[in-house]
Amino acid sequence: MTVPVETPARKGPPLTPDARIQFVPGVGPQRAQAFERLAIYTVEDLLRHYPRTYLDARKFVSIRDLRPGELVTVVGTVQRSAALRTRGGRADFSATLGDGTGVLGCYFFGQPFLSRTLKPGVRAVVSGVAEGFEKKMSNPMFEVVEDDLEQLMHAGRLVPVHALTRGLTARGMRTVVRAALDCASAVEDAVPAEVAAAGGLISLDAALRTVHFPESDAALKAARRRLAFEELFLLQTVLELRRRMLNEAGRGLSTAGPGDLARRAESLLPFVLTPDQAAAIAEIAADLAAPRPMQRLLLGDVGSGKTVVAYLAALHVIEAGHQAAFMAPTEILARQHGTVLAQLAAAVEVRVEVLTGSTPPDERRRITAALDAGTPMLAVGTHALLEDKVKIPRLALAIVDEQHRFGVRQRALLAKKSVMPDVLVLTATPIPRTLMLASYGDLDVSRLRTRPAGRGRIVTRVATEEKFSQIIEFMARELISGRQAFVVVPLIEEGEPQGTLNISTRGHRAAQAEFRQLSEHPLLRNFSIGLLHGRLKPAEKQRVMEAFAGGTLHVLVATTVVEVGIDVPNATLMMIENADRFGLTQLHQLRGRVGRGVHRSVCVLIPGPGATPEARGRLQVLTRTEDGFEIAEADLALRGPGELWGVRQSGLPRLRMADLARDAALLDEAHTAARSVVARDAWLAQDEHAILKQRLMRDYREPLELALAG
Repeated sequence: MTVPVETPARKGPPLTPDARIQFVPGVGPQRAQAFERLAIYTVEDLLRHYPRTYLDARKFVSIRDLRPGELVTVVGTVQRSAALRTRGGRADFSATLGDGTGVLGCYFFGQPFLSRTLKPGVRAVVSGVAEGFEKKMSNPMFEVVEDDLEQLMHAGRLVPVHALTRGLTARGMRTVVRAALDCASAVEDAVPAEVAAAGGLISLDAALRTVHFPESDAALKAARRRLAFEELFLLQTVLELRRRMLNEAGRGLSTAGPGDLARRAESLLPFVLTPDQAAAIAEIAADLAAPRPMQRLLLGDVGSGKTVVAYLAALHVIEAGHQAAFMAPTEILARQHGTVLAQLAAAVEVRVEVLTGSTPPDERRRITAALDAGTPMLAVGTHALLEDKVKIPRLALAIVDEQHRFGVRQRALLAKKSVMPDVLVLTATPIPRTLMLASYGDLDVSRLRTRPAGRGRIVTRVATEEKFSQIIEFMARELISGRQAFVVVPLIEEGEPQGTLNISTRGHRAAQAEFRQLSEHPLLRNFSIGLLHGRLKPAEKQRVMEAFAGGTLHVLVATTVVEVGIDVPNATLMMIENADRFGLTQLHQLRGRVGRGVHRSVCVLIPGPGATPEARGRLQVLTRTEDGFEIAEADLALRGPGELWGVRQSGLPRLRMADLARDAALLDEAHTAARSVVARDAWLAQDEHAILKQRLMRDYREPLELALAG
């Protein structure tokens, strides 16, 4: 076959994977800037820029058999072609193609330069969707050929569709990728040969060539599997190395006391621990007494009692004369934790201090001086605990609440306050197993699945906008009974854009507009309504939350700032507007703000007026179950890990090929292979693991170095 006419000739030395992108034929210094906007700096970066989807143009038909609405491919000869100018001044291009059975008209908007390529007499392959019964296609994919159709790149095959940016076209991207594939065999394979063989994986060279230009569905499946396994294997290997590093680092402080203080505190609690809580405390106590530092995740559904477990864990180290730090993601939650923990700790005469960004200077100096002196206490705070000037020399236990809002870096910085303290990570977000293994493979896990006794049940309903007046009537009855209510909306100001949508209709109310509307409602005029959103100053946020927690505010209109950890047992109604704009897991977190007391609670989900039937149906999952783990699995399947997890852990790169919802079995294989490799070669010192080690230090340097520095 003749090489397509737009493929540039290669000049100069052969390409290498680490060559700058500008040296790929057809790129050059100026065009390289467009590739760099996609984070493509080298030839290997380009080869790793996998297609995001494919157009199946493998169905070849004759022109007389064309049917409208179907993506098909036609092979013929250009009969006529001409550049055209529209009345508006735009330059277009038109060509007719014949194959002996009929004539096909092809129209290309804004591409008059095609007159240099699609000349009369040229044989071409055209893929597109016929319009009506007129034997016409608009902007079809095409390729000029002679006889051989096996090396088609732009039409008549599974056509790759790559992510693009300004200055790059789909056709140009495919052409440049095809040129770069000349050095695919030189890309170093980080997957050890024995691992690849055991997993039945095709070669990296074959996978890279196939993923960009697959010859069949089966070949594409094998390539995807190979590249996805590579990503998961690298991730699992770095997590396994982190686990090994942390386990062998040794403990800086002998953290565990005999446990008498924690047992006495437990006996003074106004409730009995659930079996899950008791089991978690036993696991944590065993970790605190072990010779290696604890790295444990306490995974508990909303309302399962994680804070009490963390409190009792802190007492183990405080009893031994050490310090514990409890780090919360927001100032509201830090102060709330501080209030609750101080009340509990007063019974056993343990000191609890709260340190946040808004702590007054005199109080800050008092607290930091006590911490620096090594005074045994529980310090509760926000990012303020990470400041260099805050010294915690006898930090034996670092507790991080809502880990997904911090990340690897913040956890390590907190750990560096002392000599390798024990670390306990809390999260109320139920994590699907695959996501847990991918994100927390370096942590041991304790789970709290049962809710403490005495909590009221939660009823969840999906209602339409037409039911709004009835919902307000129900709210008024709850308020008259002495209860309180949350109203959650996704935006702050009317008309503020969210994502790519311009929100301006009543159906997409903003917090401020909703606050005004409810304040003026006849049924609610006798009740106090507050407003809470992320743009308020910390002091104002604190004032509003304290008023709501104290009962002087009856209704709180808020954005998702209330998603994490706000505890108001008297609140029995949660109304979420435009609920279809949230993920199931986030809705479950919001729902968890009610049902924390003894009264029955109700969560009402109101889809927006533009919600699709599928989106409305998705909300029904929440009406059927309160099991956060089941909901998280459904969310993962529906939305994928990126949207489900939101802000991902810093230091861990994004998966390009692997799909945690689809590749659970592959993740298990990668996890097993990584553990085997690290078990045999703890520091990847053997020659056969040299490329693997080099790749990990290139792509995962930060989490590895943070683990070593922790």
